[in-house]
Amino acid sequence: MHHSQEDAHSWVRATGWRLYFSLRRGYLWGLRGTRVLAAWTHRGVSRAAHWILQRTDPLAQCRRQREQFLAFYEHYEQLVDLLCWAARDTVHDGCNEQYQRVRAWLRQHYAPLRRAMAPFIRQALIETGGTPQQDPFEPLFAPAHVMQVIEADGGDLLGRIILTRDIVTRYDAHLRAQLERYGQQAGS
Repeated sequence: MHHSQEDAHSWVRATGWRLYFSLRRGYLWGLRGTRVLAAWTHRGVSRAAHWILQRTDPLAQCRRQREQFLAFYEHYEQLVDLLCWAARDTVHDGCNEQYQRVRAWLRQHYAPLRRAMAPFIRQALIETGGTPQQDPFEPLFAPAHVMQVIEADGGDLLGRIILTRDIVTRYDAHLRAQLERYGQQAGS
C-alpha cells in the first residue's frame, strides 16, 4: 500500500509540474502574443498617423505634388525633344522607340497631374482663345507613333509646345510659391 501512495503522490507531483509548465508556456505565449499584437498595433497606428499627416499637412502635400511634377516635367521635356527631332529630321532611327517609352509613362502618370494643372490649362486656353475643355498635352502623346503626332498637328505643333510650356511654367511657379508659403508657416 505504501508503494501505491508514493506512486500516486509522485503522479500528482508530476502532473502538477506538467500543469505548471503548460500554464507557464501558455502564459509566455500569451505574453509574446500580446507584445506582438501591441507592436503590430503601434506600427499600424503610426502608419495611419503618418498617412493622415501626409494628407493633411499642406507642406508635405506640396512636396509630393512637386515630386510628381518634376517627374512629369522630365518626361515632358523628353517628349518635346523627340517631337522636334521627328519634325526636323527625315531619319528617325530609335525615335519611335523612345517615343513609345515616354508615351507609356505619360499615359500612366498624366491623369492626376492633369487634375492639378486643370486651372492653369483652362486659364491659358482662355487667354489664347482656345476651348477651355481641350487638353493641349494629350495630343502630344495620344497617337501611337511619333509621326502621327507630326502629321496630325496641322502645322501647329510649335504653337502647342509653346502653349504647354507656358502651362508647365505657370504650374511650376504656383508650386514654388506654395512651397515657400507653407515652408515659412512651418518654420514659424
